[in-house]
Amino acid sequence: MINFSELKLIKVKEPKDNFVGIRKSKTGNDFEFCLPNGFQDFPEGDFDKIRELFFKMYRTFRKFERDNKGTNRFQINKPQYQQEQDQTNIYSGGLSLVNEQGEACVIYSKLKMIERVLEAYDDLAINSIHKKIRKTGEIDYSQIYKYLDRAIYLDNDVIYVEAMALSGSVVLFDSDAIVKLYCYILDEVVQQLDGDVPENIQAHRNEIRGLSQCFKDGYLTNNQSIFDKSSYAETISILKEILEKIDKNTHYKDAGYWGLYEAVETFLYGELKADEENGEYWGVKGFSLVWEDICHTYFFKKFSDAICFADADITLENYSNAVRQTREQNRVGNYLYSSNIKSYANRWIYSDKSHIPYPKKPGFFRWHELLCIELDTQQGTLIFSNRNYDDFNQRDRSQAKRRFPCPDLILKHESEDNYDLYIIDYKDVPIDFYYKNWNKPLETTDDKFRIDIIKQLTYELALQQTNQVKISKSWFIIPNYLDNSTYQSVLCNTKINIKGIQVVQADFFILQKKYLGEN
Repeated sequence: MINFSELKLIKVKEPKDNFVGIRKSKTGNDFEFCLPNGFQDFPEGDFDKIRELFFKMYRTFRKFERDNKGTNRFQINKPQYQQEQDQTNIYSGGLSLVNEQGEACVIYSKLKMIERVLEAYDDLAINSIHKKIRKTGEIDYSQIYKYLDRAIYLDNDVIYVEAMALSGSVVLFDSDAIVKLYCYILDEVVQQLDGDVPENIQAHRNEIRGLSQCFKDGYLTNNQSIFDKSSYAETISILKEILEKIDKNTHYKDAGYWGLYEAVETFLYGELKADEENGEYWGVKGFSLVWEDICHTYFFKKFSDAICFADADITLENYSNAVRQTREQNRVGNYLYSSNIKSYANRWIYSDKSHIPYPKKPGFFRWHELLCIELDTQQGTLIFSNRNYDDFNQRDRSQAKRRFPCPDLILKHESEDNYDLYIIDYKDVPIDFYYKNWNKPLETTDDKFRIDIIKQLTYELALQQTNQVKISKSWFIIPNYLDNSTYQSVLCNTKINIKGIQVVQADFFILQKKYLGEN
């Protein structure tokens, strides 16, 4: 298993490096844990904090894959379109997805030493090993009629039955031991994943915990654990020794035994080996798409009534969407947005009804319709001194050219005398990225900085070009690590304001907790 205190942490990456997870180091024969942007203050060498972060990210990546694989939000990317990140090779276990904007996301969610433990659980196979048919001297009188042909009849008409085959707890130590050892490891993993495991494991948690405790009572002390920084190495050593003894003393090994044995062996001996692996080992390349889902989940849970528009189709627990089919009713997308890219399927977005009425028919615009930039190429007359004499309102605008930009989120703030809007885009960049470009002339800034600013101002233009709405705030939300002992609001404004766009830091762990709460 992984020694978390020895993992090399990468807190500051190259600008185009969007990988979060564990990969082979580019500078040596070891592995590095690439942290999300904003984690510059994360503590070095802290076994417990690194372990906690690892398992939270493990759950996050598994949820992201489950939520998006097989939906029309992404399409599975073809190998020829997979882009290499610097000189790092793509590990063969990755699932590559790409969205309409061409943003690729390669998910390496399978860490075999953990996955094998979760996948190996089969309550029928475990029971077949744990409870075997055995011969016993005990007598079950309700079953004695089955043994009359094998009974010994004594002179005084007494029937003697030497042994009966009854089901019961296993007395063969070798077979039973592999079950208890496996359940101990499984129980430890389940605790680290905070119970976020497949349903068949959840349904048998008490049984797993009981077998785990039996093993611990027999071989370990109360303070020993696979994931404890002080007893980690000793515990793994003991488990390896026990596994070896079990294998030597088990004479009959069926498929159930080998399934558990291989899972235990992979977990105990499956350490990261930099000389045998290439490229990304576990994690996500294209983490910005994961960050978007994390942020969307937070806002839909906290401010669902204020959301006008969201370029999102996330899943929410106990959410009911009448627009979608039964199997998709927990997804928030309520409008199928037509794509301009023929090879890409239409995608779902969330669009609420606005307060602005249609000009020539009953009803109100939806917000995705108001997010429109219109260019009318017809000639017109503009009387600047008296706009009442303009002829723009009388023209046929059906032939005008239109584009419909999509910000990540639009929130509304209503009061008696105004109707303010917040335009929000999520950015997976460190705050230093903005400090570096903040005071430069726009034409000399990084391409991403310049394009992001232009896009955000375009969203404002789209809403204000033909509609009477007020843009109260425009935000870029970026991830930020905060120590648990530090009290701050979830969203914290920075001093950076770029042409009216405020850079806002979000507490990563609080948003992630909301996201994982939807499992």
